[in-house]
Amino acid sequence: MAQIIEKESTEEIQHPHVDVPTKKRFLWGIGGFSDTMVVQGAAAMVQLIYVNALGINAAVVSMACAFPRFLDFVTDPLIGHLSDNTRSRWGRRKPWMLAGLLTSAILGTLLWHPPMPPPGDVPTAFLPLMGYCFKSTTFWYLAGMMTVLLSLGYAAFSITHAAMGYEMSTDYNERTHLFKWRLSACALAGFLTPWLYPLALLLEGDRSQAIRGAEGVIPVSILIGVTILLAGLPSVLFCKEKVHDHKQDEKVPFLTALRLTLRTGPFWLLVFSNFVMKFLMCLTGMFFVYIFIYHIAGGNQILGGALVGVFFVSINIFNLSAMAPVAALTERLGKKPTLLLMLFMSAVAYASCWFTLNNTPGAFAHISIGWISRMINAIAVFFNLSAQCPTELLIQWPCVITGALIGIFANTIPMIQNSMIADICDLDELKSGHRREAFFGAVFVTTDKIAIAVALAFQGFLLVYSGFDSKLEMQTTTTIGFWRLALIITQPLGCFIGLFSIILYPLTRQRCHEIRTELELRKKARAQVQA
Repeated sequence: MAQIIEKESTEEIQHPHVDVPTKKRFLWGIGGFSDTMVVQGAAAMVQLIYVNALGINAAVVSMACAFPRFLDFVTDPLIGHLSDNTRSRWGRRKPWMLAGLLTSAILGTLLWHPPMPPPGDVPTAFLPLMGYCFKSTTFWYLAGMMTVLLSLGYAAFSITHAAMGYEMSTDYNERTHLFKWRLSACALAGFLTPWLYPLALLLEGDRSQAIRGAEGVIPVSILIGVTILLAGLPSVLFCKEKVHDHKQDEKVPFLTALRLTLRTGPFWLLVFSNFVMKFLMCLTGMFFVYIFIYHIAGGNQILGGALVGVFFVSINIFNLSAMAPVAALTERLGKKPTLLLMLFMSAVAYASCWFTLNNTPGAFAHISIGWISRMINAIAVFFNLSAQCPTELLIQWPCVITGALIGIFANTIPMIQNSMIADICDLDELKSGHRREAFFGAVFVTTDKIAIAVALAFQGFLLVYSGFDSKLEMQTTTTIGFWRLALIITQPLGCFIGLFSIILYPLTRQRCHEIRTELELRKKARAQVQA
């Protein structure tokens, strides 16, 4: 890795040409807040509410959540293709972004009213359980809701929003700085999303230990829907597209677009790296929450939820502070060497969980949350709930070390990946003569979702296999030991496999500069012929 970093860092450094005004960076980038609120807000609470609160079998829920992700294999590329070929007075992206925002905001508030299965009706053996899934009205309700939310609403917004970013700049370094704003907005949303589940519990007051968020999630979901709209609309209303650049472009048939994409080798190296990393992270990622609730908090739902919140807030604090330094590092070293470094250190970060996620007495500290307590109690009164929020929060401070490492290294990786996709779009234009930002973004996101879908399909069975029982206030030491061991094996492994794939990635800074030069010469020659 050191040789690769040294080799690319000796090339001429191209200083960023700031061709996107700061105001436009902000108005476009804040859309990342909506993106995070859908995935880490509404969708992320499904497992906790359906499994931990409603007592629905974890395998049923995971199968229902995985179902729409497999559909993304078709819907994501199709949405990207349709956006690339849209010719309207509002441009190629805005109509899709607006439709996605409205769908996501509405569905985020309708997820929490499933038809409940009869008590004791769910089989526990794996094969009968899989058959039960497809006969269950709860399964189909959740699968349908998640399909519309993620495969249609979220996909329509996130794919076209990212594509708008790919085409906003042609500069190698500027692209990284542009996506820094989007990922910074994602990190800011990350300060809010970890507290959504604890907020639902706190709004229920003394009943939270029994109903575990089943009622509190209703007002919280309304907050999520409003936030999705408010954060996403500036991108739609105030970010102007260069519509005239594409009105005369030749439309590319879907199968032709797919064939051209399959021939783009550097893209698939990036896809494979991300796929393996996301699959293994998602496979055991839910164990973080359960470890905090049942291992560190001893089964206390409110305390465990709060400790999860502290952990993820620490991730986002360090992630937000690391965006600018990591973007600057890509200027110095290049994108590929920086990504290799981030992947290696991410493996170290996740391996540290074995040492930091413990429940020893010295691992806890007290902090005052008086004004937050008063605010939550006021919200509870408004919704006629019985919250009595404590004025002091107990935190498990060693987890902040792991949170810092994850925030600095693992959570800055998407910024570099998105910037690399923009470079790949240049390579594709050089070879094919077409600009297909949304299609590349859609395929990348699709493979990302497929990785999550496969992981989700196994995730619930893995939780069942570990011995988890939602009826117990405290899980067994064998179950908790299984969670911890699975976490520190799978998470670092995904990072290491992803690292070896990126070693083969061929687009260095110098090669990207050569591609841009060739494209500009071709553009000038075409203009001279037309003149």
